[in-house]
Amino acid sequence: MNELAPEVRQKYMELQLLQHQLQQVQQQVQALDAQSGEMDEVVHVLDDFASAKPGSESFVTLTPGLFVRAKLAETDKVLLNVGAGAVVEKSIPDAKKVIAAQAVELRKLQEELSEQLQKLAGNAQKVQEELRTLIK
Repeated sequence: MNELAPEVRQKYMELQLLQHQLQQVQQQVQALDAQSGEMDEVVHVLDDFASAKPGSESFVTLTPGLFVRAKLAETDKVLLNVGAGAVVEKSIPDAKKVIAAQAVELRKLQEELSEQLQKLAGNAQKVQEELRTLIK
């Protein structure tokens, strides 16, 4: 048994590493799921905003949980953050196209992570079986 102990330790460490990687990828998948839900909400909010009439009142978010009442000057355009602190004016349909393109990229990333998760799970199962064989 002493001859196998280093191999058992190695397999056990390999299994722990794989389990840690699995947890990290699962957390990333959960974060992407949350982002996907937020994107769906953005599209819904854009639809609601587009149906509002100019001059109507609305609550505007200053920070999460902090709102002000504001009168809408126009409801056919929004300011869209495009990254690096840059904001551009977009029509509602154009903003929805940008959000849709981001959603497509997000779903591709979700698929890639799901594939990675399956591979890691398969590797973990294989190492676990090897470890069981070594312990017997």
